[in-house]
Amino acid sequence: MSTTYAELKTRVATVLQDPNARTFTDGLIEELILSALTEVGRIAPEQFTEDIDLVANQLTYAVRSAAFGGLAVPEVEVMRVEVWDASVAPERFLGRILPASQQPIGGIDSGWYMWGGELTIPTRVASGLIGYELTRLIRVWGYSPYVLPVADADVIAISKEVEQAAIWFCRLEAIDLLLASRDLFTQWQTRSGNTDMSPAALMNQRSIAEQAW
Repeated sequence: MSTTYAELKTRVATVLQDPNARTFTDGLIEELILSALTEVGRIAPEQFTEDIDLVANQLTYAVRSAAFGGLAVPEVEVMRVEVWDASVAPERFLGRILPASQQPIGGIDSGWYMWGGELTIPTRVASGLIGYELTRLIRVWGYSPYVLPVADADVIAISKEVEQAAIWFCRLEAIDLLLASRDLFTQWQTRSGNTDMSPAALMNQRSIAEQAW
């Protein structure tokens, strides 16, 4: 399941009772959404599978760097690492590389480990794959922060439940902004057609939004 950045912005503007962006500008809504995706990503991160092409005599590989502008992402968590034969169709599972944390002896080079967004495989595995760089691949399974959208057409790979959580987070943050700024609240009342909303009623709305979030 997924949604586009434009669709999510429209939904957030509607929930904020400002569909015409007369109070919450497009830029402010974007900031709210990016904050929401970051926060939700800590609770329900994106599940991912990535195939890593082998490089001869290389032990360390950045995980999900292609999705994040070529940068390693320290928040990425790897749960499983496998070796696959990519020379056949369908691809064939060859074996699982155990994490170093599950090895009783042998130290850090006894299994794979993650640090700073980079996966390091044990020397013995890398040595055994020399000469198979074009036919073997490393398949990684794990959890990742959500890739933050930039353009309206960008697709955000989130479930409906995660999307709803992000919207409630945006609503909670927006209400806090209204409560913190009398000028913004007055503008929201008059320009966005919310003259029936008093500060006390807004506080009640905040309580509801906090519980929903």
